[in-house]
Amino acid sequence: MSVDTAAVAVEALVWVTGRAREECARREAELERDLGVDSLSLLELVVTLQTRLTISVPDEVTARIRTVADLQDAVAPLVAAAPSSEPTPRTPS
Repeated sequence: MSVDTAAVAVEALVWVTGRAREECARREAELERDLGVDSLSLLELVVTLQTRLTISVPDEVTARIRTVADLQDAVAPLVAAAPSSEPTPRTPS
């Protein structure tokens, strides 16, 4: 099962900011200037993504997130590296 991390990041931005999906989907949009994401909102956004995607976002990664593209590009490899949450198929004995 593949997760569209970019779409999940946009949905989380819409939820946290209350802004239109079109605004939150612009990869060049700056979180603070264009979307009004302050440090507390960024924390809420990261916690939301950690919960929805079952990942852990290190503080040093969070500190580098400035744009929608940064957010999407930071989350994608964390999801790819996360252990699968799908059950392991059982093999017949």
